[in-house]
Amino acid sequence: MAARRGLTSAVWVAAAVLIVVLAWTTRFGTRWVSVYYMTGASMEPTVKMEQYFLAWNPPGALSRGDLVIFRFEDEDGVFHVLRRLVAFGGDTVSMKAGAAIVNGARQPWAFRIIEPAAWRSALAREPSLYDWGPWIVPAGSIMLLADTRDIIGWPDSRFIGFVSRDEIVARATRTLRGRRLR
Repeated sequence: MAARRGLTSAVWVAAAVLIVVLAWTTRFGTRWVSVYYMTGASMEPTVKMEQYFLAWNPPGALSRGDLVIFRFEDEDGVFHVLRRLVAFGGDTVSMKAGAAIVNGARQPWAFRIIEPAAWRSALAREPSLYDWGPWIVPAGSIMLLADTRDIIGWPDSRFIGFVSRDEIVARATRTLRGRRLR
């Protein structure tokens, strides 16, 4: 009988610990983790095509370099798109040979260019996909870029312009295997 009471107590303690952990990690029910699937190669090398990753909704505090999911709508529907947050309102942004330059400093984030000869697109806001700027991000907006700088990176701010902070729905933090995303 004592063993059974001990087991029952252990189950209640485990349940209480689980509730406390869930309450803390979800910020007492205000944040939830979601699992997303990367359908294309636009965020390689950081997130591979067909890779699963975790994202928190709402995103909480954001920093330059975070991977965020934003709500994108066009004539084909509404999509949640993963992109890198490059700049906030008031920042000056440019790009040289594919590297993002924010407020005069080259950013350390990984990127790739698949086809250097494909440096322009009729869809882009500037003549070159790899060299442009400076642009000043308006207040209340952010700038988002794909890690793949070719046309495969569409849609990002080079094509659709600045994005309202309100369009950010989540912040990606880790792959399902536990690798931190940054």
